[in-house]
Amino acid sequence: MSVVVVDAPAGAALRVCGMPAVERVVRDAVRGGASRVVVRGDAAALPALPALPATVEVAPAGAPAPDGATVVPGDVIAGVRVHDAASRRAAERALLQTCRRPYDGIGDKYVIRAFSLRATGVLAKLGVTPNQVTFANIGVGLAACALAMRGGTSDFLLAGVLMFLQVVLDSSDGELARIRYMHSRFGMFLDNGSDDVIDNLFIAALGIGIGGPWLVVGVVAASLRMCVALGIYVAVARMGKPGDVLAFRWWFDKADDQLVERFEHKLTPLAVVRSLGRRDAYCLVWTATCVAGVPGVGLGLGVAVATSYVVLAIGHLAAKRRG
Repeated sequence: MSVVVVDAPAGAALRVCGMPAVERVVRDAVRGGASRVVVRGDAAALPALPALPATVEVAPAGAPAPDGATVVPGDVIAGVRVHDAASRRAAERALLQTCRRPYDGIGDKYVIRAFSLRATGVLAKLGVTPNQVTFANIGVGLAACALAMRGGTSDFLLAGVLMFLQVVLDSSDGELARIRYMHSRFGMFLDNGSDDVIDNLFIAALGIGIGGPWLVVGVVAASLRMCVALGIYVAVARMGKPGDVLAFRWWFDKADDQLVERFEHKLTPLAVVRSLGRRDAYCLVWTATCVAGVPGVGLGLGVAVATSYVVLAIGHLAAKRRG
């Protein structure tokens, strides 16, 4: 049985991104495999601890630690010791930075996270849940699509702004899930599924809004890409990972590749194509082109991404048959 002792001085009760520091330490200990957690401190000063899949006890400060136990400070979050308002704010900033991922796309790394992490910090303090943010970004994304279909200059501009807001919220829901310990299979499926629906609907909406032959081009491209997306969802569901689209591997991916290896930032043809085909990149292009009044460029990228997915799907099916 793995035992962790958490020492909880006064600063451990301070809330970091809406949650007491000591609770974060306890949750991390349980997530790390502890089956028993002993919190040493003044019981009257400690916040109520949640029910967790482990035994959580409170002992007086200075009580002897059980044999073989690991002792950790309950007031250190993301490497910052929390003891006053200033250190709490520093811990919040450090904690939010842990939401960055080594496999973040170029758009996430250099643009989107700068906005989403700030939003996530505020939302966490307000007690907003990840799924609530996902439902909000679905509404924002659908509004962007509706505006793009109208086809006016101001409509495209507002659609671009809303698409940027949508992609920021789309990052925030995952960040909230991490810092609020609220991961769920439903939340992941809702997040990924709604992204695909909105992305493909936006491609179609750009074609409809521009009109003429582009209407057919946009609708056909969106429909074909949606078919590929559905195929990916079926594939990961058969793998026992419904909704986890990052678990899908194309025929050229190695079975043991980690995400950071598949999405590393290198100037190879495959890496460049993968970067442009990731949601963070093409959504920023849609925002920029719609705001700049050249939605046709955004549609062009959307059609190129859709075409690439169709070609990849054909190659994937052919490779599977040969195998």
